[in-house]
Amino acid sequence: MSGRARGFSLIEVLVAALIIGVAVVPLLQLLPGTFASGQLSGDELRLGAVAVRKTEEIINRLRADITSVVSGAEVCPDLTNCWVQWTITTELSSGITGVGSLRTLATIACQDQNTSNSCDAGEPQARFDTKITSRP
Repeated sequence: MSGRARGFSLIEVLVAALIIGVAVVPLLQLLPGTFASGQLSGDELRLGAVAVRKTEEIINRLRADITSVVSGAEVCPDLTNCWVQWTITTELSSGITGVGSLRTLATIACQDQNTSNSCDAGEPQARFDTKITSRP
């Protein structure tokens, strides 16, 4: 056997660990931001689902009777601090027989962070706009 054993010395192992540590620390600082953006995305998806459900509900009611729904708002039944509001406006209405009317529906679901019972700027929200015509 030769006078010198082959392998890594303790100094070499410590230097390698230090280099890896210096390289990993900046990557770990990015990790919380990654989770936060994923959470926001999940909130937006849930708000979008609330807005879609409310939009479909109102569309079905308006198709049955174009004058059956007016603008309004309510607390979301399945999310905390969630508020959904809808605005219905008449775009066109005709007195001619056989011609219906056109309504615009804007639905907004938001995370009501300040509990003001309204969707304020800066709060996470999802919005859907659609048009509905009556059938004469």
